[in-house]
Amino acid sequence: QLSVNNKPPNPEGQGEKKDNATAPPAPPTYEEATAGEGMKAGAYPPPPSVPLHPSWAYVDPSTSPSYGSGGYPGDTEMLTTFSWDDRNVRRVFIRKVYAILMVQLLVTLVIVAFFTFCEPVKGYIQTHAAWYWASYAVFFVTYLILACCSGPRRYFPWNLILLSIFTLSMAYLTGMLSR
Repeated sequence: QLSVNNKPPNPEGQGEKKDNATAPPAPPTYEEATAGEGMKAGAYPPPPSVPLHPSWAYVDPSTSPSYGSGGYPGDTEMLTTFSWDDRNVRRVFIRKVYAILMVQLLVTLVIVAFFTFCEPVKGYIQTHAAWYWASYAVFFVTYLILACCSGPRRYFPWNLILLSIFTLSMAYLTGMLSR
């Protein structure tokens, strides 16, 4: 059993304490540390200047790609340079969404009206039901691409092309059901 009273002697055999030359110096007292005397005398080295953000983590907003610019492959959702807190950004976004939705609904309305009120088209649609299933397949494929693949839905020409194909196939399906 070891205790403070019966410690084994030093390897030198004398039981004396060695000189603590390798022990670090005692930290400064509170008064010494806050007085700034050590800094003036050069006793304490200044802390290293570390940037707030490491250089590899900082992205300059002027050079970072905006939404859909194609600067980085893959998903660029986190690299956008705008802030959703800005009221104008939200207003423009909502305006774009409602404009796209209005165009989709107008295209659907025109196709449904064409299928409903034009007798030759109505007769052709009723005799050729295979077009319905082809339109359903096109709708399903474009829906899966838009929902699952972040690449095509983020790049400018492809997102509009896929959305147009999706809208036309959905409008055709709706027109077929309205006859």
